[in-house]
Amino acid sequence: MLLSYLKKYTSHVEFERLHPILVQRNKLPTASSSKPFRNCLDHLPDYQTDHVDFSKDILEIGKAAELSPSQIEEITKALTILMPWRKGPYNLFGIDLDGEWRCEYKWERLKNFLPPLKGKRILDIGCNNGWYLFKMSAERPELLLGIDPVARCFYQFKLLKHFINTPNLFFELLGIDEVKYFHHFFDVIFNMGIIYHHRSPIDQLLDIRQALRPGGITIIETLGIPGDDPVALFPYERYTQMKNVYFIPTVNCLMNWLKKTKFENIELISSVKLTHEEQRVTPWCPSKSLEDFLDPADNSKTIEGYPAPIRFAIRACKPLKEDS
Repeated sequence: MLLSYLKKYTSHVEFERLHPILVQRNKLPTASSSKPFRNCLDHLPDYQTDHVDFSKDILEIGKAAELSPSQIEEITKALTILMPWRKGPYNLFGIDLDGEWRCEYKWERLKNFLPPLKGKRILDIGCNNGWYLFKMSAERPELLLGIDPVARCFYQFKLLKHFINTPNLFFELLGIDEVKYFHHFFDVIFNMGIIYHHRSPIDQLLDIRQALRPGGITIIETLGIPGDDPVALFPYERYTQMKNVYFIPTVNCLMNWLKKTKFENIELISSVKLTHEEQRVTPWCPSKSLEDFLDPADNSKTIEGYPAPIRFAIRACKPLKEDS
């Protein structure tokens, strides 16, 4: 049954809106283009490990000695079919799975600004394969929900979760446009690397505020441009070779967006220059990466001539009482 784990929260979730969307989205993993993904998961060992260590930078699931060489080979085949792996690092039964992004860098910048997560309801918008969800599961939240409308991400998450017992951790093929169907529900919402990919950042923030409980926290992490003015870059065509990029804000611009959408306690919690150490080509993600997107003669600019990206994160709270 779709979303059965949310049925006890009926007053907070518009099931009648989400159900038909998920009926359509859930056809993506069954489409012919996803057949290799389905088939590779069908051949995974039917096994759950007791060795789960998400306290380290590299998330560990299982040990090599637990499985036979042929089982390790089947897992390696599945991981290869599901390439590219954008988020990591993981170690899966001794297999080093190093994604394009070293997520522990971002986590290190954010973790000290989060509330205690035990017993909390958490949403990660655009969760990719779920690295941050797995990381947070060690804190024993009430609910961890990741949403991402990409079938490959769904299967990557499903492969990783196959080997562990995490009954409070879920993935749905939803996106930012479906967040508005949750009302006063989540304690913490992560929106990381999403806001610049959509046409209306203000609508995103309004939907996030609606989905938060009173007093709830959002972490907005984004590409940004340097500067003190409250402005955003709107690229002509591409930015770092990405087509689907709209508003790339300065720090003060995003802070202003949050003020105008009636968040409070707005705080810049990190701002760093994006480096090749954090985003790079790996054997598990062999396509182009950051170094290919910057001007080779001047790495303060993108290949299109725009300011090179910074990454920054802002923490903001939904008021305990809404304005009348």
